Amino acid sequence: MKQERQEENTSIRLPLKDLVDLGGSFVRWGSLSMGGLCLLIYSNEIGQFPEGLNLGEGLAFYLVCAGFWLVYSLYVVILTALGSVLMAWPARVAYEVHRRKRVSTEARRSSVDLRVDFSPMYEFPCIAFGLLGLLVLGIYALSDAMGAAILFALALLQGLFVATFLLVRRRHIYFASGLLVHSDTHEDVRRKRATTTLAQRVVIGFIVVAPLVIGSERFALVDAAFRTAQLRKEKAVIHVKKPWSIRVASSKLVPGKSFLGDDYEEFREVKVLLRSVGEKVVIELPQATGGPVKLPIPSSEIFVE
Repeated sequence: MKQERQEENTSIRLPLKDLVDLGGSFVRWGSLSMGGLCLLIYSNEIGQFPEGLNLGEGLAFYLVCAGFWLVYSLYVVILTALGSVLMAWPARVAYEVHRRKRVSTEARRSSVDLRVDFSPMYEFPCIAFGLLGLLVLGIYALSDAMGAAILFALALLQGLFVATFLLVRRRHIYFASGLLVHSDTHEDVRRKRATTTLAQRVVIGFIVVAPLVIGSERFALVDAAFRTAQLRKEKAVIHVKKPWSIRVASSKLVPGKSFLGDDYEEFREVKVLLRSVGEKVVIELPQATGGPVKLPIPSSEIFVE
């Protein structure tokens, strides 16, 4: 009997171990894929694709992926909180009007009156993040009114999704209780419970994905991810080896003495567009006339502090 139990436990552990391995592989390769996708978008925007890219750059991909999800999560939370606060009162009013219209109808007599609590939409965390979002939106509107208007509309859409989720969630809780009303059978309740479960997942999916699909700030998010991962630096101090330093000095950047020796020159306030990925570091050179020029420099010939 003891041996049979051991064999049974072993048969349970093996699938669990395989499941954990599968989950680990999914997270690992999913992170690499997300990091690679961000790199493609970013490279397209700056007009420079990293040369000599190989699988050894996996750490950079992980950093980009982590940076992207960190920035994007904050972006979604602030937008959703702002939309929730703005849509809480309209959602409650619209729901009460709908309830009153159903009071004397036949549909009302054959259904259960489920009151929906919209208070989570204006609790303290939502108000705090919502005020932060409103402040950021106001500052952003000073430089790009159209972009701010799009973000405001997106926030309202997020609030609508939250109100929809609360409606569906209330029905799901009711069906999960197992109560039978009127002509409903156990099979009807199970089917409706499964439907509301799926509906909740769909609404959550919309809340998570909508800001990326509809929003106009895709590159800004990717750019912020590269800054978070320290693969892009706005005002960096670099040390460039000759003869590459001569090319850099031909721009508006002023060379200085480098602590790396006479073969190097130091440059300050340099915009580093891409580093630690591939065989070259891409920097931006401001010109006396015309727009800035992008210059890829071999990684062995440049040091970024």
